[in-house]
Amino acid sequence: MNATPPASTVKLIFIHHSTGEYWLETGYGDLGTALNANNYFVSDTNYGWSDPGYDQGSSTDTVNWPDWFRNEVMPFVFAENTNSCYTNTISEPAGENEVIMFKSCYPNSEVGSDITDEQAIYNGLLAYMAAHTDKLFILIVPPPMQIISDPAATRQLSSWLFDKQYGWLKNYTAGNVYVYDYYNVLTHPDNHHRLVNGVETHEVNNAQNTLYYPTNSGDDHPSVEGQQKATSEFVPLLNAWYRQWKGL
Repeated sequence: MNATPPASTVKLIFIHHSTGEYWLETGYGDLGTALNANNYFVSDTNYGWSDPGYDQGSSTDTVNWPDWFRNEVMPFVFAENTNSCYTNTISEPAGENEVIMFKSCYPNSEVGSDITDEQAIYNGLLAYMAAHTDKLFILIVPPPMQIISDPAATRQLSSWLFDKQYGWLKNYTAGNVYVYDYYNVLTHPDNHHRLVNGVETHEVNNAQNTLYYPTNSGDDHPSVEGQQKATSEFVPLLNAWYRQWKGL
């Protein structure tokens, strides 16, 4: 896989809440800075974002995704060009957002002991995505918490989402959906989702299934160290996925 950034500026939007805000923030996760450096103009939606008739920005739990991925809402996402927590240092190109990143916050790593309801929700999104192959959709797997009632089930869901051969995308042929295992990256320093010598690798070298990088013992927002680890591993993958999607 080729991790060379796009030759011309690409418009990207990130649907998120506070963890995504910290990830984008300069001096914290530095994702916005890294995206600009790789030729992505960044917009986002956060709490309070609304399109005419809907208030979707405040609702980004897993159960809310079907309300987003429909014709009444997504055209406004495609057109959005504002940012709540990062200032672009590159010029905005014309046109719509091409890359659509979406992420639920850490409470959604609590899945109970049965993941079939989450699987059904994610499966239901694919018809919309298959009908919009001019967009690249990237699911960011919800990050872990320090305490999860059944962390093995959370690991099972994240693995199912990521696994192209046996998981969520095993029968999906449109080629415009990718998954970044943000959950796995944040469970331990030895766990990764990254490019190694041009090959996408997903490494679970430590069995920990909960958050390794908390802000503190009472705050499950990932720390600066965890967020910057995620940035360094995600952006080369994004470049490779974008080029693969475009057939470059």
